[in-house]
Amino acid sequence: MSVDTQEKTKIDFSTLVDLIKFDNFYGRGGSFLITPLNEAKVFSKEMFSDDQKMFANAALEYANTRLKPLKDDLKVLNKDLTLEVFKEMGEMGFLGVDMPEEYGGSDLDKTTAALVVDYLAFSECGSLMVTIGAHSGIGTLPIVWYGTKEQKEKYLPKISSGEWLSSYALTEPNAGSDAMNGETTAYLNKEGTHYILNGQKIYITNGSWAQVCITFAKVDGKMTSFILDKQCEGWVIGAEEKKMGIKGSSTVTMYFENCKVPVENMLGKLGEGGHIAFNVLYAGRWKLGFSSAAGCMSSMNVAYAFAKERKQFSRSILKFDMIKKKFANMVVKTWESDTLNYATTGSIDESISKLDKNESDYFVKVQRIIEDHAIEASICKVLGSDALAYCVDESVQIFGGAGFCEEYPAAGVYRDERINRIFEGTNEINRLLIAGTTLKKAILEELPIRDVISNRLDNMIPNINQNGNELEKEISVIEYCRSLVLGTLNNLINVYGQDLKNKQWVLEPLADSIISLSVMHNGYCRYNQLESGDHKDKTFVVLKCSISDHYEKIISYVKNINKHIVDMMSFKNDKDKSDFCSLKNQSINSIDYFIDEISLKMQICDEFYKNEKYYLNS
Repeated sequence: MSVDTQEKTKIDFSTLVDLIKFDNFYGRGGSFLITPLNEAKVFSKEMFSDDQKMFANAALEYANTRLKPLKDDLKVLNKDLTLEVFKEMGEMGFLGVDMPEEYGGSDLDKTTAALVVDYLAFSECGSLMVTIGAHSGIGTLPIVWYGTKEQKEKYLPKISSGEWLSSYALTEPNAGSDAMNGETTAYLNKEGTHYILNGQKIYITNGSWAQVCITFAKVDGKMTSFILDKQCEGWVIGAEEKKMGIKGSSTVTMYFENCKVPVENMLGKLGEGGHIAFNVLYAGRWKLGFSSAAGCMSSMNVAYAFAKERKQFSRSILKFDMIKKKFANMVVKTWESDTLNYATTGSIDESISKLDKNESDYFVKVQRIIEDHAIEASICKVLGSDALAYCVDESVQIFGGAGFCEEYPAAGVYRDERINRIFEGTNEINRLLIAGTTLKKAILEELPIRDVISNRLDNMIPNINQNGNELEKEISVIEYCRSLVLGTLNNLINVYGQDLKNKQWVLEPLADSIISLSVMHNGYCRYNQLESGDHKDKTFVVLKCSISDHYEKIISYVKNINKHIVDMMSFKNDKDKSDFCSLKNQSINSIDYFIDEISLKMQICDEFYKNEKYYLNS
């Protein structure tokens, strides 16, 4: 049949979407984008297994009884003390939680590995947490995932025990976010026994204390990874950087001056360095989210303790409403970050649990699962570091003049926090990853995003049978926002095509709207899965406040995008343009959704004052 006479069948997308079993997408990266609330679920800390509770309690006890008393000593460079506690943590199993048992690890899931970081962070030792993160994450996982049996046997037992400290060297003077533009080179010597590395790496955490380093160099133009140790002649360590914060961690420049690396120390395959470099950063990002959320909790608790004693106008500053608002906002932002962190590792663990550890390509599959969660990893990093920035900044404000003085804790934490929005990929880079990966998943149909978009074009609030639910309006708002965000993605694809990946003016608000959608979606699911009782009642108020806030944010983001692209689209008249820019005539207008956030925040602060600490950890 010719093209001209071929009968064209109209596709009924509503029928296609009805056939999708959304619960099958649990464990897939980005599934929150498409899964309606009635078919969604998430992991949260309320679902900890007995083993996870044991590790959490052990880490928290060690943080409070051993590390917190040392926090002032660990605020400055203290190599001997840092290495001493490192060996202790290795003996307790904190450094090899998700490392294979045969190499000294516990071979547990990603959630358990991350919660150790979470609960150790209550030590309030910011520099030490940076040292731990670089060691057990980016400094170790490349060997676990890509190392040969001989490499694993040589390095992992000493890394997991804390006997050796590890580091990761990727950044160069002319290659920061643009890591693949690195200028460090390597060539094979005439004898074929060693690769000779030349170049330099900057801002390397653990650099002067590490016995092991994962680094990268170009061999004939191909980015390749290597394992360095102290036997590598020509590995030169520069002076310690004089930093704004995290002054108790080692940060140096490394120089490779005809550095001789044995051929057996090539990590992975020739030219596989880029893949190794980027894959390991995903784990670093969600772990940073965990430590950031814990930092939020510590910051608000410390600020509360100070405010309780600080008086102005003959009364405690806790009595002032603007101070109450600050604490309420801290609680909400912290709960959101905490929710996304565990939702992410829980989803990853769900997929990893289905793999056979005895298969030769087990770690290849693990890496693919983690890479599949690139959106979530970046959200954890951005949401957590932004939340911590807010909490620490407001903590300084609550301390007042004392917050500007070094004898009080707020000033040091304020400096320490700032790096979180820079390393593990700047928050700008991570926003580009969020939007870009969403675009990729849509175009390559890794998720049925386009089917869901088509289904929702004329029905932005699908009926998911939640009538009578106490959060019926919030459910409709979340589903509307899902439709709005996906519809905006569709509009941007239609306007820019694949060139959208270069349009940062609209990618940033698109990424922010995706972050807000993930908060709303996962927050509702976490609450919905809680058992009835006091904890669920306390969470209810925080959830309502969170949904209201992120609804307003998404509306603002989409309006700004629409106003920018309206003249690039086809509309019949000016009224249609105006309606598009203002989101008029949308089904959301029929919901009558107006939330008194002030009253909600009053309740949140009252509960915080009653507990005298962050209260949603149970």
